[in-house]
Amino acid sequence: MQHGNAVEYSGWVIHPVVTESKGDRFAAAATIVDRDGEERTVGVDGDFARSQEAMDRAVELAIAWIHRRRVVSDHYVRSSQATEIDTGG
Repeated sequence: MQHGNAVEYSGWVIHPVVTESKGDRFAAAATIVDRDGEERTVGVDGDFARSQEAMDRAVELAIAWIHRRRVVSDHYVRSSQATEIDTGG
């Protein structure tokens, strides 16, 4: 298992992880740490020929997860604010 250099992205810290599998192939995953220090792991993706390819994919997976998380959070905040306005709260 190889751990890549941590990458900071919009206040989140991404730790890419690459695991060698059968036949000299590689799989990608990443641990993501949010602003509150909460960790999650995303992945596993892959059947990559090179470890650097898997490392790059691990970072891409984490960034995509962060983007999806933001969309959900933004939607929740907007929906909550609209409800407060509608109810006079």
